[in-house]
Amino acid sequence: MPIILVFWRWYYTEAVKDVLTAWKNFIFFAINYFSIPLLFKTLFAPWKRDATKRPRGLDLKRFFEYITFNAISRGLGFVVRFFTIIAGIVYLISTIAIGAVFFVLWLVLPFVILGLLIFAVILLFESAN
Repeated sequence: MPIILVFWRWYYTEAVKDVLTAWKNFIFFAINYFSIPLLFKTLFAPWKRDATKRPRGLDLKRFFEYITFNAISRGLGFVVRFFTIIAGIVYLISTIAIGAVFFVLWLVLPFVILGLLIFAVILLFESAN
């Protein structure tokens, strides 16, 4: 079998599968690196699980310290997780978009190169006349 046919068969079978697998791995990396599902589940959890125990008795000062500290800890946890989720979603969307563009280019580029080579040969012979 001629080498050019072997190349075309490889390029549009095995290589396409490999490109799609790599794209899928980048998407899984984005989801797992930013832990998007886990961050959604723990969105309102205290930051670094830093919370105080509820005070015993009727000491209002300690009770309000408890409420304030836990509210600030949960608020800080929400803000950090929210912006991490946003960054992860932006990265994920970018990965999907860039992967789609790359995949389309992967499919079309051999024909573009072949067309440009033919065009160059035509221009070469036209300029010789």
